[in-house]
Amino acid sequence: MWLVGALAVVWATAYWLQAPHGPQPAGAGPSLLLNLLAVLVSCALVAWTAWRLNQPVEALREATGRLRDGDLDSRLDEESAVREIREVNAGFNRMARELARVEQDRAVMLAGISHDLRTPLARLRLEAEMSVADPQALAHMAADIDQLNAIIDKFTDYARPEVPVAQAVDLRQQFDAVRRQFEGDARLDLTLHLPPSAVVMADPTDLQRVLVNLVENAGRYARGADGGPAEVLLQATVGPDEVAIRLCDRGPGVPEAQLGLLTQPFFRGNAARTEASGAGLGLAIVDKAVQRMRGRLAFRNLPNQGLEVSISLPRTPDSSDE
Repeated sequence: MWLVGALAVVWATAYWLQAPHGPQPAGAGPSLLLNLLAVLVSCALVAWTAWRLNQPVEALREATGRLRDGDLDSRLDEESAVREIREVNAGFNRMARELARVEQDRAVMLAGISHDLRTPLARLRLEAEMSVADPQALAHMAADIDQLNAIIDKFTDYARPEVPVAQAVDLRQQFDAVRRQFEGDARLDLTLHLPPSAVVMADPTDLQRVLVNLVENAGRYARGADGGPAEVLLQATVGPDEVAIRLCDRGPGVPEAQLGLLTQPFFRGNAARTEASGAGLGLAIVDKAVQRMRGRLAFRNLPNQGLEVSISLPRTPDSSDE
């Protein structure tokens, strides 16, 4: 393909250079037409060659984007007529297959670890309930076992390999589920603000996990200095193309230098926001889930006191700001 285009351009250029230039006699009309035809043919062949060359590059760009978004089944055509393109596509496919294998091995390993840990924890809980006579000691042991189970849940949530399928999700139902889950929680003074209609394109399971993790995080780390409940506001605002979900607390906030590190797995900020024990994966899980839903996550300290977490998700055409 490249050779044909190059030969055509060389022929047209040679013909153009050999053709007489300047004023021509009255009978030289056909030569001018042939010159014009040569130029048009060469331009058309160059455009066609560029288009054919751009096709595999565009396919590679799209496949790379799908792979970045978690589609490990993304593959490229290895039957191209150009040897270099075939080699690049074959290399990309080998890389994608290896990543898929590593991801599958990791998921199987973590599932096995989760199962192997939960079984002795269940036995410990049963044995404690049957053998420990002190109610207070039994409650403490049960709380420790529950905490270990919660940490295992965090690890498995973070390691989820699948890519969710976006669908229309009514935020009112999501907010109502959050209200029910934390109703009666002494750690929280939770306020919810939601416009009459707010529908986003998201995965309902991932979105619920995001909201619960954010509220839990605020309940742990944003409690008042007197030990009172954390004041948390969860609200949503509908824009032209996106719905902005914001969670604001009245806690101590986070040092500005650490805001960009909050979503790193196992990162712990200042001591004021890390009093509670845990896996250190809550915000990393939130960030990963928001990325899977093609949204954006941001943190900022509020002017007076507290931390604001904002999530922008694409809205559906039927959601309106009423």
